[in-house]
Amino acid sequence: MASVSKQQKRAKRAKTKAKEQRVARQHPQTPDPIVPDYFMPDFFSEDDAELLDDDTLLKNFVEPDILEAMDEEEREAMAAVIRGEDIGMSLTEDEMLLMEVYQSPAPEPSQEQRLAHYEVLKVAEQKGFLDLLDAFAKGPIAAHAFYDFHFDDYLDVLVKTLGAYMMWAHGLDEATVRARIHDDDFYEAFRAILSEIEMESTMEMLGIDRNKHDEPGQD
Repeated sequence: MASVSKQQKRAKRAKTKAKEQRVARQHPQTPDPIVPDYFMPDFFSEDDAELLDDDTLLKNFVEPDILEAMDEEEREAMAAVIRGEDIGMSLTEDEMLLMEVYQSPAPEPSQEQRLAHYEVLKVAEQKGFLDLLDAFAKGPIAAHAFYDFHFDDYLDVLVKTLGAYMMWAHGLDEATVRARIHDDDFYEAFRAILSEIEMESTMEMLGIDRNKHDEPGQD
């Protein structure tokens, strides 16, 4: 049997694929989808799901192009998610977002690169706090720090990365920085930034033009 950690990673991949599938249905790229959305249930009933094997279940639920891109573990996890099975998904929303946004390893920035990025963050901060968080989340320091890290160290990693910038830019001590970061308003704001980045990435992956999608409809 797979370890809890491996089950959680499978669950994460399945959830990501499911989100991509939902976005694809909400923003179809073809005028006539294979199955109209109102005939496509988000989940089968327990009785229906038990009668179907994984392949049949997935073919009836997942868009063909997304299904084709899945590996065997992702297919198994997705089928389990559709059936409503417990596959060890005990990850928090923040942990899921961090895993989805920072999926690829990034090199550790040099001191020179860190200082250069601090200057970028300083300019962003002049525009507003959310601009600072956005620039930080998309920058090289966060890309290196949040890839495959232990979520139990989340606060410490934030203090050593974004907090280090705050100390550099404003002369704050570590205790003050830690108190500012370890705050519900901060976590909510950073979560919103990560969610926006994750959605942009998903839409780009599916070839959806975000600007066109956001344009108001013409009367």
